[in-house]
Amino acid sequence: MRRRFYVFALVTAVSAIVAVAGVIAAQVRVDVRLVNVVATVTDNHGRYIPSLTADDFILEEDGAVREISHFSQDQSVPVSVGVLLDTSGSMDRKIRTAVESVDRFIRRIDEDDEIFLMTFSGQTALRQDFTNDREKLSQALRHITPTGGTALYDALGEGLSRLRTARHSKRALLVITDGQDTASVTKLDHVLKSIRASEVLVYPIGISPLTYAMNGNPRTIDVAIAAFLRPKTTAQNHGDEVDLNVIRALSESSGGRAFVLAETISGRGGQIEKVLGTIAEELRSQYTLGFYPAKPDDGRYHQISVRVRSGDTVRARRGYTATSS
Repeated sequence: MRRRFYVFALVTAVSAIVAVAGVIAAQVRVDVRLVNVVATVTDNHGRYIPSLTADDFILEEDGAVREISHFSQDQSVPVSVGVLLDTSGSMDRKIRTAVESVDRFIRRIDEDDEIFLMTFSGQTALRQDFTNDREKLSQALRHITPTGGTALYDALGEGLSRLRTARHSKRALLVITDGQDTASVTKLDHVLKSIRASEVLVYPIGISPLTYAMNGNPRTIDVAIAAFLRPKTTAQNHGDEVDLNVIRALSESSGGRAFVLAETISGRGGQIEKVLGTIAEELRSQYTLGFYPAKPDDGRYHQISVRVRSGDTVRARRGYTATSS
């Protein structure tokens, strides 16, 4: 009888330890922050590829394959969008075209998406906080006067901060500017670090005095290929040129996409509107992949690689900084 009692007690104790260990493991799993990566998949013609599943993707962190614990196609996922519009003095000739294009953009994206509008010149100003009321946003766009310098990095920092208050988990920042930073207190390195610690997609559109030639004609082009093209003209004022390296770094750090638009065609409106339409379509054609990192919240930068088994082109952020915020 005593032996049976000891066996029963031992089994009970082991069961209790296993149960406690399971609870602890579950708690640890909950405490580990899920890292989300937004992936854009296109074919050789640049067309978005729909209807992929989690099994079609391979995601690696620091060279090691990670299990995809969360997966969604973002066709119906609501987005929180911040619009940063350069209103420095050099935008004077282009501001009407930019405003009209942004107005069409906010009406084109899904009605459930929330948007804020922020302008920047020498200082940053929040013109309209998050809303899905398109008329409020249009009204805010009507009262803009270009003046002053370009505090681009300050605006990016404030825009990222504002997005932390967003209702939706998918977040994007649209930046329209025609020059380099001339007035910020914030440094570019700090902005890039903030982007890598966030899950925000950044879409910079640079309006440049440089006219890039492609097949003899100036065109709006993706920054990924802009560096390989020879400019036909050179700006007189270096500060009025868009720094391709900066806007490329902003997009690559986030998984977004950067564009450069020649000033000579920006005034026609069609090209910038086409770019904004492309961004609106892209936000609905992406996939979100979530994984649990091996070393959560260690404060370090970790590389990310995403590819699909079909070999099609995947654009996603190349890494992230692991923080608890």
